[in-house]
Order: sequence, then C-alpha cells, then structure tokens
Amino acid sequence: MTDNEKRKYIEEVFKYCKTDSILVISKKTGQLHRLDFPFAVLVIQDIGELHKGLICYVNAVKLDLSLIDVYIIRNKAYYFFNFRVLERKIRNSSY
Repeated sequence: MTDNEKRKYIEEVFKYCKTDSILVISKKTGQLHRLDFPFAVLVIQDIGELHKGLICYVNAVKLDLSLIDVYIIRNKAYYFFNFRVLERKIRNSSY
C-alpha cells in the first residue's frame, strides 16, 4: 500500500471513528458499540512490563506506519493483538 493509499484509508476511517473512543463488535450479541477511553483490556501474553492476566486501561489508540492499531497504556505503545478488550469497565485495576 502506498503512502497516498494509507492516507486515504485513514481519512475514510476517521469519517466514522472518533478520537476519544473505539468501535467494537460484542462477542455476546454481535452488535457494534462504542467504547470510550479509557477502556479495560486483559493482557493475553507477556509484553514489555505487562504480564499475562493483568488488567490495564487503554488511554488512546493510534495507528503505526503499517496501519496496525497500537494501544497507549501508561504512555507506552503496544500492539492491539496482545490484549483482549473487556466490554465493561473493571474497577480496582493496577493501571
């Protein structure tokens, strides 16, 4: 994909997405709904200082140069595939 194609893709995505939330499909209902930041995720494999089983809060989502979603957690970037989105907010989290 060329840089121009990436730019057009990002412009198209931002027609539907906000910068303060993400759109997810519920595993239970199959319906699309919006999760506002911060939202909770479960670490599914050790990555950096985050260990499997830890619940963290995502403060932002960015795109890397390959157009892969990156979660911002504690001011550090992690690829989205290291996490599972929790559809409801969880209290008493470490992050």
